[in-house]
Order: sequence, then C-alpha cells, then structure tokens
Amino acid sequence: MNAPEGFDTAKGWQETVGWLPENAENLTVGAAAKAGVVAFLQKKGEGYVVEARDAVTGAPRWSSQQWQPPALPEDVKPDPSYLPQLLVVNEEGREYVVVWAYTPRFTDEDTVSLVAYPADSSGTEVAAAHTRTVPMDAYGPAKVVDGGNGLLVSWEDKGISHAAAIDLSKDRVKTYDESVRLPYCEQTGCISGRVAGLSPDGPVVTLSPAGFGVPGVWQASDALPPGADLQFVSKYENGRVFAVVGEHVFSLWNAEKGLRKQGGISVAAVHDLKSGKLKASVVCDPQGGLGGLSYDPVLSPNGRYAVGGTLAFDLETGKGHCLWEVGDQESVHLVSVDDDGTAYGHRRGGDATVPVTVAVGTGKIEELPQDTQIPFLSLPGIGGFSLPAATNGERRFVFLPRR
Repeated sequence: MNAPEGFDTAKGWQETVGWLPENAENLTVGAAAKAGVVAFLQKKGEGYVVEARDAVTGAPRWSSQQWQPPALPEDVKPDPSYLPQLLVVNEEGREYVVVWAYTPRFTDEDTVSLVAYPADSSGTEVAAAHTRTVPMDAYGPAKVVDGGNGLLVSWEDKGISHAAAIDLSKDRVKTYDESVRLPYCEQTGCISGRVAGLSPDGPVVTLSPAGFGVPGVWQASDALPPGADLQFVSKYENGRVFAVVGEHVFSLWNAEKGLRKQGGISVAAVHDLKSGKLKASVVCDPQGGLGGLSYDPVLSPNGRYAVGGTLAFDLETGKGHCLWEVGDQESVHLVSVDDDGTAYGHRRGGDATVPVTVAVGTGKIEELPQDTQIPFLSLPGIGGFSLPAATNGERRFVFLPRR
C-alpha cells in the first residue's frame, strides 16, 4: 500500500475483520489512546468478542468473553443498522470499550443492549464490567455515542427527543426527554431541548430553535464566537450543537448580517465541555446552509488539534479553517489529524476524490498521489489505515509507525 510520507510501510501490523456484510457501515474498531490499545469486534460462533491489541506492536493485550445480542424478531428483516457496533467511551478519565446493538420490536419496546469492558484490562475471557438494556419507544434506530464524559444513548419518538446517560463507573442510568431546558427558557420561550452530550456537571442541552449549555453551570451565549449574529433571533437563540467529542462541544452559529452571503454563512466554534469557554472558531460558508459542516470531529492524540469534514481547528491558538470550496477548488473533507497538526482527508471534485494533507496551523492543502491511502485513525507514533473492502465483506486494518 502507498501511505503518506512519514509512515513506514516496511513495518507495522494488521488485523482483519471478516464478518460484516458488504457495504455495511458499522464500526468494528476503536482506539483507547490512554490504555494504548486498538480494539476490534470479532464474530465467534453465534456471538461476538472484543480483541484488544497493543497499538504500537499489535501484540494481544486482552480478549473478552463471548457476547450474544438479542435476536431479531421473526417479522423484522435483517439490516446493517441492527448489527453490533464498537466504540470507546471516556468517563471520569477512564476508558471503556463498549459493544452495543439496537433491536427493533415494532409490536413492543425497542431496545439498545450493551456491554462495557475497561480498556486497560488484561488476559483472556475478560468479563463485562457493565451490562445494560435500555428500553425505548423509538421512531427509527437509536444513536449511541461517547457523550464526552460517559455513554449517551439518544432516540426520537414521534418527533420528541429522548436520551439516556449511562454512568459506567456507578452502573446507573438517567433518562431525559425534550423537557430539558436552560434557565433562560422561562423568559425566551424555548420550544424544546435535547441532550447532545455529557459534562462532569450535567447534560449538555441544545435547544430549539437554538442555544445550548449545561443547566445551572454555563450557557454558550456568555462566550459568543466572533462574527456570530446577536440579532438573528435574540441574544440567547443562536448556536446549536452538532457534536460533543472528548472535552469539547462543537457548534454552529448564524453569522452577523455583514458576513452573510448567498450560501448562508455560519460560524463554527469549539467550546470547553466543562466551563463553556470558547476555544476556537471560524467563519464558514457551507453550500446549502449547515449541512456541509455536519461531520463527526476527531482530535489529535495530544488533544491540541480537531478536524471534522470541512473544519480544522488549533485549540491552543484558537485559529480555525473552513475548507469548503477553497478558492476555485472543491471542498476538503478531513478524517484524522496527527499531534504535529498534519490532517488527512480527501478533496472532492465531481465523481473523483483526491487524497490530501492539510497543515492545521496554516490551512495549507497539499494533494497526494491518487493511490495514496490516508489514515482514518491517529494514535501516538502510529496511524491506522482501512483498506478497501473485499467482496466477501472483509475489512483489513493496517497500522503503520511514523518514521
């Protein structure tokens, strides 16, 4: 394989996951940077196991007991969104590897079933530290994510948002519906709210039509990004969360009148999860409004840089870059970033995509040879690559050290 300059293709290790149906988008791999492991979800018999390997050497670190998700009802057709998925969750400074599956019932309550293992486990046949089933009246599949400080399950029922915060350290669940509010809702008449993330001091609530914060702790209107429009609706009704990653809240704001253009200029910003303090922002003009920015951000291993889709931020200097239609070129969509601020992604142009690197400090874009593979995962001293799927549904993951 051809990798970007700086990765040693003569070294490294690889792993294959072979149980996914063709074209399935389920997540089967996750990295726990502090524990120094990469975890894979593998099929074993009728169930599934987690196999965790040392991120640098690929040596086995631990493997779990077999887990069997609930069987689908006979009247439910199989769908990739019902397959188990794996993610890594941080809570109070500890990492957990979580495996979960959504099971629709139609004639009864849907469920999300999950098991969680400490990422720093060792040995074989590791038992789950937590096992949980969350019942729900759902309209469509549930979403399970790392909420920033704990596991967050969210779903919708007839247009009403619901969420469950899973406290892995204390093995308890707290549920929320659209009645979650911020204190100023009594004066401004907020229509509804939903839980978008979890801070150490409570849920991150994002409101309809706009506005967000942690009730009784902070609200984003106290740390407005430059260029945000205070008059769009009101001082409080601007800004909406599109992701919570690590210790950061990523948001979009309507730009002030002097900055607006035909495409609908917005301001993208990053706030500190615990304090609400503004960390970085950039004015951006995504085609068709906000849709061009809605990609899950990722952080560099050291936490200084953040990239996601058309956005790139240096959280130390506060500088951001918008890579939507740069000059006369098509947009760049980023998927990973190293500790030195080198980000990786693709430039989209017509039916083709071109691999690129972006220097987050300057925003400079460099195109790579067409056959270059870019890392989807960045860890200290190593990058993870996902090679094209084989026709039998295999996914091959290659991990290369940096030179």
